[in-house]
Amino acid sequence: MALGTTTVKVPLGMRKSWYFPIKEEPVGKKPVYDSKLDMGAAVKGYLTITTASGSVPGDDITQVEIEKFVGGQLDAETTLDDLELNAKIYGHTYSEEEGEVSSSDDVSPNGGYAFIEPIMKKDKSVVYRATCLLKVSAMAASEKQEADTKKSGELSFKNKAVSYKVMVSSDTKWRHRKEFPTQTEAEQYIETIFGAAT
Repeated sequence: MALGTTTVKVPLGMRKSWYFPIKEEPVGKKPVYDSKLDMGAAVKGYLTITTASGSVPGDDITQVEIEKFVGGQLDAETTLDDLELNAKIYGHTYSEEEGEVSSSDDVSPNGGYAFIEPIMKKDKSVVYRATCLLKVSAMAASEKQEADTKKSGELSFKNKAVSYKVMVSSDTKWRHRKEFPTQTEAEQYIETIFGAAT
């Protein structure tokens, strides 16, 4: 597709999101993922990219300028606040008998994260962009518990908000993205990228 001044493609928000626990990280290869975890109805997500940059000056001008990806942060909000799911993404323990138990020794495991964005084009048709982040880890400092009292006659809903550190996987890649005519095709693409049991 040739891009021109009349091209319009506008993201409409985040739809569907999944976390894929990493089972194994072979050296030089993409991680091996476990069965996906449905994160609940997607509300919103923000990806912030961190880079390292440097330049080589010479003859009073910049001879070389380079900027490279070093990491990122995904801030995602969904509607599912589940104790077992929370334990899995933050590295806590969970059992039917004891519920969720958090320890000072807990470490968030690595996983993959995927979501879909509907994108509206100039003719008002919609395509579905699948984003696959190959290696993320829930940031322990982002875990929150809001339990403020609601006002009389008013409900106070709280979305599940998690921040993930985005990292480069062992095969030097960190993200795959592709657009499809249907949401079903976008979901199938995500399954292909993560190669996980569903």
